[in-house]
Amino acid sequence: MKRTLIKNANLILPDRLIEGGWLLIEGAKIAGWGDSSNCPSRELFQVNASGDFLMPGMIDLHCDSIEKLVEPRPDVHFEPHLALIENDRRMAGCGITTEFHAISLDDNEFGVRSVNFIRDFIHAIKSESNTLVRHEIHARLEVTSKNGYEIISQLIKGNEVSLVSLMDHTPGQGQYTSEESYRSYIRRTIHISEQEIDAVLELKKGQEAEVPNRIENVTRLARKAGIAIASHDDDSPEKVAQLSALGVTISEFPTRMEAARKAHELGLAVCLGAPNVVRGKSSGGNLRAIEAIEAGVCDVLCADYYPSAMLTAVFKLASQHIMNLPEAVRLVTINPASAVGFGAALGTLEEGKLADLILVRVDRHPRVRRLFVSGKERLVHE
Repeated sequence: MKRTLIKNANLILPDRLIEGGWLLIEGAKIAGWGDSSNCPSRELFQVNASGDFLMPGMIDLHCDSIEKLVEPRPDVHFEPHLALIENDRRMAGCGITTEFHAISLDDNEFGVRSVNFIRDFIHAIKSESNTLVRHEIHARLEVTSKNGYEIISQLIKGNEVSLVSLMDHTPGQGQYTSEESYRSYIRRTIHISEQEIDAVLELKKGQEAEVPNRIENVTRLARKAGIAIASHDDDSPEKVAQLSALGVTISEFPTRMEAARKAHELGLAVCLGAPNVVRGKSSGGNLRAIEAIEAGVCDVLCADYYPSAMLTAVFKLASQHIMNLPEAVRLVTINPASAVGFGAALGTLEEGKLADLILVRVDRHPRVRRLFVSGKERLVHE
């Protein structure tokens, strides 16, 4: 069994920072850690951290960047396996060791978001055994989609997804406060005609009566399978309470502070975008993540659409004294791990946990120097 000693590192633990510390990897797991006073002296393969920060690998619960790698321009497509490999390298370079690909299930409403794509992408993940990081599926059901509803039920029963979320992009719900705001987003994003937008809206309206039954059935199936359930773009305390009663345990991107507060009050993990922290605002003009963090109602940060924002957000929060560094690191490690039931194996520098680790050097911006997944060194940047 290979044993690796990482020494001269600043260890970021859940509650404190140990300067000049060490960590021992045995096989796939963490075997011990400490400060310089009790560093092992026996002959081992050694990595000198040179004062860099050593922290758990980040766990990203929501990133849809894979869609842009499959369709970088309208109607320009690359096959899912190639996109997976490109995405894998990107995630590793950003310090993300477990990626939940946010794959939307709708009726071809937005670009590649379709039933066929999720099947093809799951096949790509299963057929590729040499990825740098761990890849999971976050299936996002557009609740007005009949096709999406049918396929997500199959995916849950087949144990092919690790997280389910419920979305409603009907104008007047969540992200889109009006029909014009919906139309404006569609025009900018996928460049379809007004007639095609009309057809999408008509399809949505025709499915509205089925939505409550779909939500109830999907949440029941997910609970039975032990799969975490997230709501999406919550815009009111009432909506949060209704979904919590159905077993939702994660509130993704609440659009208003009162919704985030209610989710926090009910014990849901509130997840906001790391790009929101880095930019200082929501791309859609909704709740500012920093305000939610300062109010104590944000538990998780995710990549959303920009993977490198996660590590940047962590160190921005610490450098601006909004949170201390261990607190900020928890937003991208143990908190997301716990939210999806992975906390026993991942998310902290603890003996017995999988050795998913990153060494981070902070110059102008934080950058990943080394990355380990299950004890194997997957990336080295000197």
